[in-house]
Amino acid sequence: MSRQRWVILAVAALVAVSSVGAMGISVSASQPKVHISDVSASKDEPVTGETVTVTAEVSNLETSNETIDIKRVQVRKSNSAETYRRVEDIGSLAPGGSVSVPMTVSFDNPGMKSLTVYVLVQGENGGTEAYEYPVSIEVSELNVNADLSVTTDDNKSTAVEFTNYGNVNVSDIELTATADGETLAQKYLFETEPDTSRSVAFDTEGLNGEEVSVTATYTAQEETYTATTTHVVDYPLSGEIRLTSIETTQSGSGVTIQGDSANIGNTDAESVLVSVEDTDSVSPTSPLGDYYIGTVEAGEFSTFELTAEVEGSTSSVPVEIMYIVDNNRVTTTQLVDVSPGSSSAVRSSQTTDTTTGQEPSGGSDLPVTSISAVLAVLVFSIVGFGIYRWRNP
Repeated sequence: MSRQRWVILAVAALVAVSSVGAMGISVSASQPKVHISDVSASKDEPVTGETVTVTAEVSNLETSNETIDIKRVQVRKSNSAETYRRVEDIGSLAPGGSVSVPMTVSFDNPGMKSLTVYVLVQGENGGTEAYEYPVSIEVSELNVNADLSVTTDDNKSTAVEFTNYGNVNVSDIELTATADGETLAQKYLFETEPDTSRSVAFDTEGLNGEEVSVTATYTAQEETYTATTTHVVDYPLSGEIRLTSIETTQSGSGVTIQGDSANIGNTDAESVLVSVEDTDSVSPTSPLGDYYIGTVEAGEFSTFELTAEVEGSTSSVPVEIMYIVDNNRVTTTQLVDVSPGSSSAVRSSQTTDTTTGQEPSGGSDLPVTSISAVLAVLVFSIVGFGIYRWRNP
């Protein structure tokens, strides 16, 4: 082959290569530069039947040389033509512009859902391009579960706590309390998220010992549910101090009183102080005119001792009892029997709450028959002794 023919062939090859390269640059430059910058879901772990919003951010890059039309955006199952949601004719997007496209989807079955956001755009020259973005969503089984707990407070009201143990929000919560077939009251609560509790109180004063039924009606996933519980109203019995197991020792006009201060309630009594009241016929005396006991726990007791001076005809000693219970100061009086008797007698006495106005009878004395027998023995002894002396001068 001649040198001239080699030159002709080389020039022809260069022209052919240059022509192909020019065609590739032209095609690439005419295509829009679109980017799906982000895809997000409104819920990280939705439940079956719950609506989830999937939002795709579509951008026409600043380096693009033409405006694009977003013809279609859709969410479909990965590697499948099955479509969950489709939005068409979104509009035009100039270079450097972006748009968010929200799409609502829901799922009937639980499990990991592998999805694809598919975007179809059209350039100014009429050509179309498709773009895809993968996204995964974990779907849980729907669990609607709410429960009620009821407690009775010290202030004679009943507290109801509504707890959402499910995995979806519940709303339109209405609580109704009834007793003996009659409605006591209805209360309403705000929307409650999963693992969250809300409380409300019902006035149940005067219903001690009665059964109260509480029903909650609420909505979840556009369905109505109910929860019901019953509760027997039982108000706590406040602490109450009574003097028990009392013994008195009397010597002349002096009296010593010993016993127990018992808490017959089911709350603690604090700052318990017992003292002899000063009256016309009774006076507190040293060393124990009053006695500080302190705290007496519910159902427990503590000992005490008091000393007093009484007139001869006095049959009882008023003992004042002061204490604090449930942040309230209480003062009561009990009467301790100290009926006249032997100066060294020790006997159990009865106590009386001043609210009853009842006083016990006096202390026991020797029976008349016993006294007569003693006198008969003394008379017989004296007579016998006189006869003996007469016979033995």
